[in-house]
Amino acid sequence: MRMSQPRQAAGWVAAACIGFFLLGSTNGCGRKLPPIRPGVFPPPAVSDLTYEVQGGDIFLGWRVPAFDPAKESAPASFKVLRARQATDEIECSTCPMAFQVIADISASGKPTGRHMRFQDTLEPGFKHSYKLQVVTVDDMAGKDSNVVAVTY
Repeated sequence: MRMSQPRQAAGWVAAACIGFFLLGSTNGCGRKLPPIRPGVFPPPAVSDLTYEVQGGDIFLGWRVPAFDPAKESAPASFKVLRARQATDEIECSTCPMAFQVIADISASGKPTGRHMRFQDTLEPGFKHSYKLQVVTVDDMAGKDSNVVAVTY
């Protein structure tokens, strides 16, 4: 009888180990992102997006961000993204903003700190929100810039 108790204990230990393994393999840790090739870094984000409204046009302005070559890649282009909400939807705080790329502006050859501008026409009766994404030569997008919004 003493022989069956060690076997039962070994069975419980094995079952517990298998259970912990299965539990650990089904749950991941952290946020999953697309893989990054070795030596390729994301670009820096634009943090100083501003706007000016003149008549029915909006002028976005920002500077080419500085980057640390040991941790970031050089900006190759800026994607301008826009979302529109009808004025009757503005009060909806839970409504998601559907940003769409409306322009891709080259940053090649532009020195760090250079002022960039983009012009768009505002549509009456809408809240227009804008943000930028910096993109590398390898087509890797960085974090979104700050969002600017205007109702026209």
